[in-house]
Amino acid sequence: MKIKVYNICKLWLLILISIFQVACLIEEVEQPASIETGSTFTTVLNIAAVAEETTNPHHGVIGVLHPIGWEYESGTFESTDPETPSGNIILDPDSGRKWLCSEAQYLADSSCVDIDTVIGINDGMDWTFLISDIGDYYGAEAYHEVTLNFNTDNGMNGAYPIGYIITVNTWEMIAWLNDADNAEDGSINMTDTSMNHMVEVSGGTNAEITGYYTPSNFSIRENYPNPFNSKTSIDYILPSESNLSLTIYNIDGSMINNRLIRNHPSGKHTYHFNADGLSTGIYIFSIATNNKREHIKMLYLK
Repeated sequence: MKIKVYNICKLWLLILISIFQVACLIEEVEQPASIETGSTFTTVLNIAAVAEETTNPHHGVIGVLHPIGWEYESGTFESTDPETPSGNIILDPDSGRKWLCSEAQYLADSSCVDIDTVIGINDGMDWTFLISDIGDYYGAEAYHEVTLNFNTDNGMNGAYPIGYIITVNTWEMIAWLNDADNAEDGSINMTDTSMNHMVEVSGGTNAEITGYYTPSNFSIRENYPNPFNSKTSIDYILPSESNLSLTIYNIDGSMINNRLIRNHPSGKHTYHFNADGLSTGIYIFSIATNNKREHIKMLYLK
């Protein structure tokens, strides 16, 4: 079952309540109320342009707050404006930095605002930043329907508040998030959020990452079973919370799958790998955190 939630923009200054509302970008979110791990999580966002864009061919930027372990698969966008082409939603190669940072910070490769500080998040959640593959002009009355698909194979069971943030690919747009000054001078709020869209995740026994205790050393264990037929599991141990990269390669060194998990909790964890669709052979599982990297060889036999 999918649920539709309409996003009501905030009324800012009390004396302005009877006059107008700040315009919404995210007008409607349609996503499942529940899902089983291993299913594709599909969400549909209806986004209003709210202001005409005739100067710069903007790319739309979307941040999605989702459970750790989910991976972005694919997405599309369609516009009601006949002059705006449809296209694909792809991973943002800058991970949102162009609109989180000022231009000077970006060019200097220095630190900028942390979105987790600006928008507090729950444990077990992470952001994925996306961008439209086409930048274009559009009219003020245009609406964009964005469909996003996430792979949930490596997610955990639980109830999660999915969140969305929408802006345009312009420097330091996070400063425009729900900014009362926009309402005072009549301008349009060009960064909008829609948070706490709850989804219940179940059935995650074959793809969950589970922590048990806090160890003292970083290590990885041989997968089991090995050789394996389709599915195998790898235990790894983190002594402290870390940014973690989990990567699968074939014997020729070609990357099969990669996942970066920010702020991965410490403890003993299990990663479950499903080789369905791959050829029989040797695969390399690599884990990297900070300046440490370890790997194991796995033999897949159909």
